[in-house]
Amino acid sequence: MWWAEKEGTMKSKFLTFFGALTVMGFAFLALSGTSSAQAINNNTQQQAPSTQSAAAQYIYKAQAGDSYSVLARKAVQTYGLESKTNLTPAQIVFAETNLTQEAKSPLLNVGQQVTMNKETVKAWVEKAKALNAQQQAAWNYYVQFVDFNTNRNGQDS
Repeated sequence: MWWAEKEGTMKSKFLTFFGALTVMGFAFLALSGTSSAQAINNNTQQQAPSTQSAAAQYIYKAQAGDSYSVLARKAVQTYGLESKTNLTPAQIVFAETNLTQEAKSPLLNVGQQVTMNKETVKAWVEKAKALNAQQQAAWNYYVQFVDFNTNRNGQDS
């Protein structure tokens, strides 16, 4: 019966991943000017001013084609560079997915400022580092669908 548990876990992760892809598709539509998605986004994505210093945050400006997931990936990679933490691609996907889900997969508008708390990013990176080999293998499936080059994401053109 272990195979049924494994199959159920993989099916759950598969559905989570494709749910995230669907959200990213809607995010792309919002970024490319779909007015109904922007109207919904304008009501739900306004962020309250933060009392944290900019040094304790990653701040990005959404560009056309950016999604929250891509900016979360950039934050995870930036944290890894700053803290000299080496992550596997599977660990990066795990951390970015959980950051995105924790933020409720928000849609972004072009030019919208996106702020991520470094402590939150660090917490998910630490959880990613704790994944066992079986968990990493499961997350490694999604690596083939990911572009890890985030050099132009979240930046002014």
